[in-house]
Amino acid sequence: MRRVLRLGLRGLLWLLGLALAVALAIVAVAEWNYRAAVRQPRVAQLPADAGAGDAGRPVLILLHGAGLNGHMWDAVRRHLDPAWRVIALDLPGHGLRRDQPYSLEGASATIAAAARAVAPAPVLLVGDSLGGYSAIAAASALPATQLRGLVIAGSSANFDGAMQWPRYVKDIATITAMVAVVDQKDFANRALGLFGVAEADRAAIIAAGVHLPAVPQAGRALIHVDMRSRLAAIEAPVLIVNGAQDTRAVAQEASFVAAARHGTHYRFDDTGHGVSMRRPADFARVINDFARQHAARPAPGPAGTRG
Repeated sequence: MRRVLRLGLRGLLWLLGLALAVALAIVAVAEWNYRAAVRQPRVAQLPADAGAGDAGRPVLILLHGAGLNGHMWDAVRRHLDPAWRVIALDLPGHGLRRDQPYSLEGASATIAAAARAVAPAPVLLVGDSLGGYSAIAAASALPATQLRGLVIAGSSANFDGAMQWPRYVKDIATITAMVAVVDQKDFANRALGLFGVAEADRAAIIAAGVHLPAVPQAGRALIHVDMRSRLAAIEAPVLIVNGAQDTRAVAQEASFVAAARHGTHYRFDDTGHGVSMRRPADFARVINDFARQHAARPAPGPAGTRG
């Protein structure tokens, strides 16, 4: 009997070892596919209205947070000045582009394609959280004569500074494991509710496709990327917006403002991360004021000077 039990235990251990090996192989293949896709980012279809409107009318390109899609901006859009054309993109790994992995290169290519579609109209990039980092990365891909400014919210923290490296790797592993088992729609509905997003707006975001696997993809894309050095290369004015309770972003806010050639900041005193969802009307007012100030400004000359 003992011999049978020993053999049974060995068999069980062998099966567990085989299962672990298969799991590791699956992870390795997935990682290889992810890296291969990142090396060759694709640009997906633009919104149907990307070429509509007056050629010279200023365009706001709105960039959402991780795991969401362009409908994240629905509440903000209701308060934007009708003088602006508005394009709310789905970033790679999200919404209509969820078949692509997220990468800064892919995000830059997608945003640059949207800007080309409305050229020569002046463009302002507006991003919250991952959208803000994507805007910073994309700025160098847009012609200086077209890009008139950036508004970035909750995006003033380098991931190798505000977050300790070993801890964040653990967080990515935890998130990766979590998104494999949770009901994404239910999770997104509850999370968006905590941000104060109205029920109808939550429904629109979820219907357009939440994609939680994009969250760890975004984390890997941002680790050890020095966004301040990228800000320093942007000639256009940059407005850095944070909620006072967004401690990680606030901790490095001053260094981000200093890194930008023409950087300013705005602080919401009574809110945290995700200010565009928590305070849509107030955030829209900030965007409107910034756009009115910079959308019609003279474009930089050939040497980077003001015309």
